[in-house]
Amino acid sequence: MILIIPLIVGSIIITSMLSLQNISGVRAKFYDIFEMSGIQLMNRLSVEVNEIVDELNHLSTYTILANSSTPINEQINMLQRHINFSNSEYLAVSIYDTNGTVIMHTSDKPPEGNVLQEEFFKQSLAGETYFDKNPEEIAFNQTGFHLSVPIYDSNKVIKRIMDVEVSISFIDNVVNNTLFDDGIENSSFHFTGRIVHSDGSVIYSTSQKNDLKNMDGRPDLNFPLPGPSITEYEKRNSQNTILITVPESESARKYQSDGNWTLLLEGNLSPLMSDYNKTVNDFLISSTLILLAAVGVTIVAVKKITSPITHLKNSALDLSKGNFGKEITVEGSNEVKDLSISLEVMRRNIENSKKNLIRKVRERTRDLERANEELRTKEFQVNSINNELIISNRAKEEFLSMISHELKTPITPMKLYIEMMLKGNKSANLNEFQRKALFIMHKNILKLETIIEDIFTVYKLELNNFPINKENTNIVELVENNMSGLSPLMKDKNIQFNSIVNATGSVLCDPVRISQVLFNLVNNAVDHVPEHGGEITIRVDEGVKPSAISPNGNDNKDHKSVIFTVKDNGIGIQPENIEGLFKKFYQIDTGIRRKYGGTGLGLAICKGIIESHGGKIWIDSSYLNGASFKFSLNAF
Repeated sequence: MILIIPLIVGSIIITSMLSLQNISGVRAKFYDIFEMSGIQLMNRLSVEVNEIVDELNHLSTYTILANSSTPINEQINMLQRHINFSNSEYLAVSIYDTNGTVIMHTSDKPPEGNVLQEEFFKQSLAGETYFDKNPEEIAFNQTGFHLSVPIYDSNKVIKRIMDVEVSISFIDNVVNNTLFDDGIENSSFHFTGRIVHSDGSVIYSTSQKNDLKNMDGRPDLNFPLPGPSITEYEKRNSQNTILITVPESESARKYQSDGNWTLLLEGNLSPLMSDYNKTVNDFLISSTLILLAAVGVTIVAVKKITSPITHLKNSALDLSKGNFGKEITVEGSNEVKDLSISLEVMRRNIENSKKNLIRKVRERTRDLERANEELRTKEFQVNSINNELIISNRAKEEFLSMISHELKTPITPMKLYIEMMLKGNKSANLNEFQRKALFIMHKNILKLETIIEDIFTVYKLELNNFPINKENTNIVELVENNMSGLSPLMKDKNIQFNSIVNATGSVLCDPVRISQVLFNLVNNAVDHVPEHGGEITIRVDEGVKPSAISPNGNDNKDHKSVIFTVKDNGIGIQPENIEGLFKKFYQIDTGIRRKYGGTGLGLAICKGIIESHGGKIWIDSSYLNGASFKFSLNAF
């Protein structure tokens, strides 16, 4: 019921709006009808004039009219055979020589004087077909127009000018075949059509046909007439009148003229608009009465329906406030009664659920209290374990420091004594075997020192207790210093050691730790390059951190980085070994008789140092001529 009433009211409103829209289209239909009729009228006038022009142009091609030796009577007879003077369009024909003197004429009123200065004569003498569109009194006391054409001889030379006087009645013939007949003014709709010359003079009017006394008047217009360049009609209107202007089309004109015609169609809509307005008013009153009645019925029906619904709403609000003790009873339609019963059942269920919920909350509260007590106990145990771990780590650090000190204490004098024996005059007293043995001992002492240092470094990295002293470091100087320090490693295998620096400026790093990374990478490369023809290269390039690339593909200049590369032409690394290469104690060759030594901590240390700098280290898997390690540092 609630949905049906708005639908009825909406249907009435929509139907009224559609009907009113259809009624309001009457005025627009009048515009369309008379606009199309005006365009058709001007098109037919243009066609009629062009047909007359075609007929005269064809007639001018007869050389008999240009031959002065042909008798006048024969020429007149020829004209009468081709021009139907019984037709109301043609009144008379005059033929002039090139000096403007009349040679022959067919009217009762021969031309007076010489026409040498007349515009129609000048235009035709220049080879143009000319139509004088301003009417004047011509033969047989009628109003008409001059239409002149040149007459050529067989050599296409203009010999004479033919002037045909055309009655204004040819416009009547065109107008009478359109919507605007003579009886239209007697109907309830008054409409007037006028043809106006471009100089403003009225050429023709449907209310004053052929009445010369008003032909020179000018219409009362508050806008300029369209010029010859206008090819579309313009409509202007007021509340009760229609005024449509239709300019003459120039696209298909076959002649020259002294101006253009414009059709003015003016109509009085007062009788029609009076009936129209009365119909609209009656319709609006009827629609308003129907709408008011529908609204009144709707208000009464809605009030009857909403009263019990309001009671239900208040009951629902009480339920929302937690008042479940009040019983819900509402009288009304079957639907409302069913709803009230449902709400009452819901109220009882909620009340029972509330009691059960309170009971369960109390039980859960007791459970939570027990759980909290257990958590506090666990927290105490975790804190105790954490303290024990802190003490254990501290003891571990002290133990490693002590072990490192105890291991380095005997190694240091051994290293110094061996170095003293290998240097100076003392080595001269040693034979080759002794020198070789001392050299091997010295080399292994150095390896032992490196192992001890690596173990201690890894432990500090795990505890995040590894000191990093960053400073602004020049890239070129950093590379040159490491090249100098690492060059002695190349002597045993005669390795070619190169550097390529394609980056300028500085990096923010700890130069000592970065040198440690370069040493580990270069030292590994020394072990794996061939005995002869080995080559190791340190390369530096400018780059961009992967996270610094914006979504549109442009580089973020605030996140520039520098890419260091250490590559060799050694045995390379198999793809299956790349994943675990930076793990602690990882060995590619795990056999007892492995060829290459090491603890497997060097690359893990490199990874920890570079990541402590905020950089990244990786293996270039696309490099196939050996191994290529890359790491990135932030540019300063």
